[in-house]
Formats: sequence, C-alpha cells, structure tokens
Amino acid sequence: MPSFINIRVIVALMMREMSTRYGKSAGGYVWAILEPLGMIAVLTVVFSFVVRTPAIGDSFALFFATGFITFHFYMELSQFAAGAVLMNRPLLTYPRVTPIDTILARALLQFFTLSVAGALIFTGIIQVEDIRTSYDFGAIVKAVAYASVLGVGIGATNAVIFAYVPTYQNVYRILTRPLFLISGVFFTFDEMPRLAQDILWWNPLIHAVGLMRKGFYPIYDGAYISELYLGGVGVVFLTLGLFLVYSNKTFLIEQR
Repeated sequence: MPSFINIRVIVALMMREMSTRYGKSAGGYVWAILEPLGMIAVLTVVFSFVVRTPAIGDSFALFFATGFITFHFYMELSQFAAGAVLMNRPLLTYPRVTPIDTILARALLQFFTLSVAGALIFTGIIQVEDIRTSYDFGAIVKAVAYASVLGVGIGATNAVIFAYVPTYQNVYRILTRPLFLISGVFFTFDEMPRLAQDILWWNPLIHAVGLMRKGFYPIYDGAYISELYLGGVGVVFLTLGLFLVYSNKTFLIEQR
C-alpha cells in the first residue's frame, strides 16, 4: 500500500538532484557558500561607512549574517519547493513518485546544503573577527527550523497556485520583493517606531531573525518574539501546502 511519504523515493530523488545540479564538480557547493557570503560582505562594507556600530554587538558581519542566513533559508526553500514539481515532471509518470516526494526531496537537499554553508560562514566570521561570546544553540536551531518549515509550506502552496495560475508567479515576485527589507535583516525590531512594530510583528520572519540573533547575542532580549505565532504560521502553511499538493496531484502530473 502506498504511503503518504515514501522515504526511499525521496532519498533517490535527492541523489538525482545532487547529480544533476552539481554533477562531479564542487562549484555548485562553493556557490552555496559564496552567494550568502557575498551579500553579507556587501552589507558589511556599505553599512560600516554609514554607522559606527551595528544595532547589536560590534561585528557588522555577524549581525548581518544572523539576519541574512535566516532569511536565506526561508527564501531558498520556498523557491525550491515551488519549482520541484515542474523540475521533476518526467519522473512523475512513475507510479511510485508523487509531487509531494519531489517537493520534500528538493527541500531537504537544499536544507542540508544551506546548513553546511551557514555553519561554515558563521564559523569563519567568528574565527576571523575573534568573537568571544556564549551561544544559545537551541535558539539557533529553532530559528533555522521555523524559517525552513515556513519556506517549504509557502513553496508547496505556491506549487499548486502557480500550476493553476501561471501568471501569478510574476505577481508573487513583485509582492514579495519588499520582504527582504522588512524582515529585520538590516535592523532590529526594537529600534523601529511603535507604529512600524505593530505592523512588522505580523511578519513571521521578523520573529525567526530575532530568534537567530538571540542565539548569538546573550544580551539580546527579543521580548517581542513569539515562537507560538512563528511555529503556528509555519505549520499552517506546511499543512495547507502538502494538502493542496496531495489533493491536486493528478492535475500537477498531467498539466502541460
């Protein structure tokens, strides 16, 4: 009897994705590190000329890394999940392969790739700048997990919407462009005006970024952070997305 999630199929799809995306070259893995590292470097250089110190701590690189990498997990996983069905369309003719398998396989591979890249970047920054502090690894892991679950949920939901309304992809890109600017990558929630806080609080990524910074900065209180809200939104979208994919699998497989 077929299962809702076929682990063997997912592992096979992950191996295929690794082979087709990276092949025998390490260039793809290197780019997974260079892309976020390059953005962090640019932000560090630009903002170091504008202000004397970051909003928390003394390291611009660490401050922006805690914000950008958290956001990067969300954005990458949402994009890879949304495009998983389209990229694996030929394989969906096999009865053992389902649209959910393709989404989970792509999301898991990207999650592991980003986890290694993030660990290397944080370790490099800490070593190069000789940052000495205590870390809350529980908060760090939870921030990454929350952002990832939200990303996969949004991506799975979009996979179905994009299939029915292809033009919505362009609309979605336009609507989400400001997300990078309002998710706390450049600033902390606490330094914003009260009106802005009342609006930005509803952005779940604000909570994920705050939780990540709480893991790296013992002095950061982050009283506004609601793990219940952050986790709840992520679980709702993940459940909705997987349900939509499962209930529309025939259309997703047969669409042209």
